Formats: sequence, structure tokens, C-alpha cells
Amino acid sequence: MILILTTEAGDFSHPKFIDWLDYYKADYEILTGEGIYKGKTSLIIEDNQLFINGRNYTTDVNVVFNRRWLTASELPTITTDSLLNQGIKNTLSAELYELRNFLNCNLKNALWIPNIQNLNVNKISILQKANELGIRSPKYIITNRKDDVLKFFKTHKTIITKAIGNFPKNYMQNNFLVNPIYTKVISQDLIDKLPETFFMSIFQEYIPKYKEYRVLYFEGACFSVEIGTQENDFSIIDSRAKEDPKNEVRIQKAKLPKFFEKQIDILMNNIGLNIGSIDVIENEKNEFFFLEVNHVGQISGYSLRGNLDFEKNIVKKMICIDHEIERQKQSVY
Repeated sequence: MILILTTEAGDFSHPKFIDWLDYYKADYEILTGEGIYKGKTSLIIEDNQLFINGRNYTTDVNVVFNRRWLTASELPTITTDSLLNQGIKNTLSAELYELRNFLNCNLKNALWIPNIQNLNVNKISILQKANELGIRSPKYIITNRKDDVLKFFKTHKTIITKAIGNFPKNYMQNNFLVNPIYTKVISQDLIDKLPETFFMSIFQEYIPKYKEYRVLYFEGACFSVEIGTQENDFSIIDSRAKEDPKNEVRIQKAKLPKFFEKQIDILMNNIGLNIGSIDVIENEKNEFFFLEVNHVGQISGYSLRGNLDFEKNIVKKMICIDHEIERQKQSVY
């Protein structure tokens, strides 16, 4: 059986996967935190066996497609006391996450896509690993001192900064939308305005882009699109920083050189991820640079516009693995 871990709302990619699972008549079930919270899903763990709606998941699940899980912000209001309400929601959410983490132990013989233990991928550690493997990536420093930034700026002439971590949500402040994930070019004027010390930040050399790519990786295969960020003034630095929602960036199917796809495969194996969305740029010398990887990431937006059929390929692979593991079980018996 294939188990899909997600939320009731799902995401843009969610229906595509379900459609293909239905099309191929796969043996699959969906488990959501909301279903457990609302009591719509029957759950019992007894004698090291997990039963969901009467089915033994411990023995039946062969593949786990781990997309999303219920967060505290998605739980309904429980009490009018705001502090108590947030505390209860945090506790309930933490308990549900403990269950999800238990699944990783209880369903240890299943293939996890991706594995829970590798979800908290660290951007700095991955850049370090890429450097160790000889994969090109922009030079960077992480510092909290102005003199370090100034020295780095003088060396590389043009530099950028962005968030070190991954932020799941924007937030509002005084009617302004604050989004901490954008990439920002750092000017001499901005450096001059910095205090001598500040909160730690990452600074990278700016690589002028000839082309930009998003690579959807799964189990050794790369499905790539070219993103036409250099065709519009608003998207040259960061395609997400558009002020007008009507602005669109062209996306088309692409193919990266075999040597670079092999480098991506080696990197993903080294960091223990069997699926991910990878940002890549190419300069005018046709040199390729790895930027970062997102373990869940946006899938269907790129797959649909790039005509990649990424969801179909994932589902077909999951079904093959499910059948193979099931055959192995039956041969033992």
C-alpha cells in the first residue's frame, strides 16, 4: 500500500498525484492530521501495531509519500483566551507531529519520500557539502560584522543576501506584507548604513545569470525547466519579488548536461534526500552553479507549465516499488 501524508487542504500538487494514483488503480490511502484531530479517522496503536480505520498500516504500508502535516496555525480556535488558545494548539500540533515521527519508526521498512529524518535540510550544510563534492556554487560568508561584509563586497564587487532558513509563511506588519525569503542585492550605500555588528546574515557573490533552472529530482532522475527570469526587469534578481501578481515569468522544458545531473544525484544521495526541488543558474560561460534545494517545494506549477509529467513519474515509481516490496513479503511467507 502507498500512504500519502498530507493535510485536508493539500497543496497545488496534491490533486495531480491523487488523479494519477486513481488512474493507475493504485492501492493507496491518505492520512491527515485533521482527520485524526476531528475523529473522522479511527486510530489505535496496540502491541506495536498501528491500525487506521481497521487496516494494519504496520504490515501493509510499503511506500510513504510525505508531503505535509497539520501545523498549529491550521487548527481551529479552541478558546477565546488567546494565550491559552495558542498554547493548546501548540500542544495538540506537537502531539500530532510525535505521531508522524512514530510512523517513521513503525513503518521503517517502507520507502519514505522524503524521509522524515532528512526534512530539516540546512542550507549552509548543503552548500558546504556541494563545495566538498566539487560542485560549483556561489562564494559566501555568514557574519554579524560590518567589516567582514565590506571586505567580501570589495572582493566580489556585487553581492546578495537572503534568508539562511526556509520560512513557511509571510506575515503582515502595519498593513505591509513582509516576506523574508527574497534575494536582495547589497549596495555600498546599504553597507555604509549598517551598524558595526548586526544579526548574523548570509552574503553571497552575485553570479550574473544567463539562464535559471528549477530541477525536480526524484530517485536519481532530473526533470528540469528553464525559468525566463532574465527576460523581465522585475525578475532578474528574484522571480518571487514581483509587485504585480499579473506579471508572469516564462517557463519551458529544459535539459541539463549529463555531468551536472550526475553531480546533483551525488549531492542528493550524500544529504539523504530522494526527492527535492533544486535551484540552478548558468552564467554566460555556460558554467552551472548549484544554489539550494527544497525537500518538498513547489512541484506541479513547474511540472504543468514545463510539460514534465513529474507527478506521473513519481506515482508510477511508487506503484512499482509498492508491488516489488509486496512480492518480497509474499515470497517470505
